[in-house]
Amino acid sequence: MPYNLDIPGWMPEPELKILERLARTIPSGGAMLEVGPFCGRSSWCWSKSVAADVSITCIDIWDPIEHPFSPPAKSDAEAVSGEDFGKTSRERGSWGTRENFDYYTRDCDNITAVKGRSPDDFLSWPRDSLDLVFLDGVHHNPVFHADVTHWFQRVRPGGILCGDDCARTHPDVLWTIDDFCKERSIPFTVERRIWMIQRPD
Repeated sequence: MPYNLDIPGWMPEPELKILERLARTIPSGGAMLEVGPFCGRSSWCWSKSVAADVSITCIDIWDPIEHPFSPPAKSDAEAVSGEDFGKTSRERGSWGTRENFDYYTRDCDNITAVKGRSPDDFLSWPRDSLDLVFLDGVHHNPVFHADVTHWFQRVRPGGILCGDDCARTHPDVLWTIDDFCKERSIPFTVERRIWMIQRPD
């Protein structure tokens, strides 16, 4: 299984399996981008599931002061990970820091980590350049709407824009995706909490 349940995060195993399947849609030599990887639980899954020559860019603010939330990762010495939240033996090992991300993804050679705020710090990212974009950063508007609009244009025709937390607990995600697709007369799908839009050819 190309995912690591020990890495702290909020994504449960069934959703990591969906990411594993999506990763296999990226062609050899392709490129993907993830917004909001936190400690790298989903990033590790992407890295180990794509073809070896696919490049992955992970962007995040990695600022535990601005984002002071951590999953309830297990921390006792004999902890065994379940499908949720992960475990850690590091001090503050479940905090969303760049140091933690680098540590948990240290064996992922196809990942390039970039600290920045999406989409504002990436406005010059070239259009039609990515095979898949996964949004798991800010889930409220206006930021989420700006992320969807910006990164959809960076996905190649036939590529996939997708993300997490399409659920009643994050209503801006569901409303934004629904409105965005209606305006363009394109479909979207939701599996568990993972939403997916394929950019038309």
